[in-house]
Amino acid sequence: MVSTWYLVAAALVGTVLLYVLTTSKSNLPPGPPGLPILGNMLQLPSKLLFIKLDEWSKTYGDLYTVNVAGKKIVVLSSAKSSGDLLERKSGITSGRARYIMAGEIMCRNLLYMFMPYGDQLRRLRRITHEGFNIHACEAYYPFQEQEAANLVRSILTDQDDLANTLKHAAAAATWRALYSGPSLSAEDEEKVRRVDDVGETVLGATMPMAYLVDVIPLMNRLPTWAAGWKAWGEKWFWDTDEFFNGLLEEGKEQKKGVEHHVGFIASTAPSFKKFEVTEQEAAWTAGGLFIAGVETSSATLHYFVQAMLLYPDVARTAQKYIDEVVGNRPPMLEDRDKLPYIVAVLKETMRWRPVARLGVPHVADADIEYRGYVLPKGTQIIGNVWSIAHDEAFFPSPETFDPSRFIDSAGRVKKPFPDYHDDIVAYGAGRRICPGRHFANNMMFIDIAYMLWAFDFIVAKDDNGKDIIPDRHAFEDHGLVM
Repeated sequence: MVSTWYLVAAALVGTVLLYVLTTSKSNLPPGPPGLPILGNMLQLPSKLLFIKLDEWSKTYGDLYTVNVAGKKIVVLSSAKSSGDLLERKSGITSGRARYIMAGEIMCRNLLYMFMPYGDQLRRLRRITHEGFNIHACEAYYPFQEQEAANLVRSILTDQDDLANTLKHAAAAATWRALYSGPSLSAEDEEKVRRVDDVGETVLGATMPMAYLVDVIPLMNRLPTWAAGWKAWGEKWFWDTDEFFNGLLEEGKEQKKGVEHHVGFIASTAPSFKKFEVTEQEAAWTAGGLFIAGVETSSATLHYFVQAMLLYPDVARTAQKYIDEVVGNRPPMLEDRDKLPYIVAVLKETMRWRPVARLGVPHVADADIEYRGYVLPKGTQIIGNVWSIAHDEAFFPSPETFDPSRFIDSAGRVKKPFPDYHDDIVAYGAGRRICPGRHFANNMMFIDIAYMLWAFDFIVAKDDNGKDIIPDRHAFEDHGLVM
């Protein structure tokens, strides 16, 4: 019988060999010096990693290498390097790093974010595109506007827990888009909390050093009876699988009616066979879309409110444009073409404070030659979205919140920059770009427009009558989402 200590020792020896072999043969861009064997591991913070990587970019440029115990990670810190590698070479830079605990054990590679690039991902993206392409999303306009109105009413009722109120609004709209039906019922609220718990647990498992098996992959060979973490992860998968499949069955049964609409599951179920998608895959795809969409959208809306408090002139300008277009009636999604400045406010919010600062690392599926370097097959590639969105070559004075940077001389929204597939870099790049971005853009646009139409944004005062100014750098790290 192979003991645990034997496996750990063998893994450490393998790490040393990997370090020696990759160090002697690599032709990667230079980066910060580190220790023998460990490389830069001890220099990497467990929180706010994007800040450390941004600092290193000031010294080593927009293309540099970090060594984590022999694992080489190339960091991209500009629109140019990101566009060249993650967009124009997306055919060979769309792989995924292994997340053994979160991706393989807890989710069986059924979530987009962990799924290797291949046939399964392409099939699931095709069916997601059917339900969330730019034209399909028009069917969701009515209830997105209803939930924006509900958001305003909720803020009027209770301003003490804005973060939770914004998250509830994002959850309600996303839930209806996926599973059909009217606004969230008390029973639905409990299910939403369960999906939230799934998301928190999965994201927690991706944190550095959360599970030793991700540092020492050989530990995955341990039998379940000798690895309590593996037994727990497998049970968690089956419990979650049963829950997601239950949501799928409910979503398929929803019928269009006066108070209902047909959501993603109900509308795409007839196409499962055509796209060769199993019901299990569809169930996890819907669950994954909810997890990713709610966390990122609600955090973005929170930053929008912060920006309006810090830049009151922007809020007043936005309100002037809204008043000119809608008058006393509430805004609608059909008003968007007449409100380019509000579109620019959304784009600037996502640029100024992208909430998925590092995204999920890509992996090179073949050797890549770039700028005289060679990135070997298997190299991890991180696009530091924070650095890219604050690239002064594209965004002068990047720390300033300035929606006008997205408006051309004719008052229209500028076309995306040449080095970007989409100038909202927070949605990712290449063949890994967020498949639900059109729905998210619609939801956040109408929520932002409604809040600007309904409210003035004024900073609170403390007991001494002094303004309480939000700290623009008080970041709260939730793993993949900031």
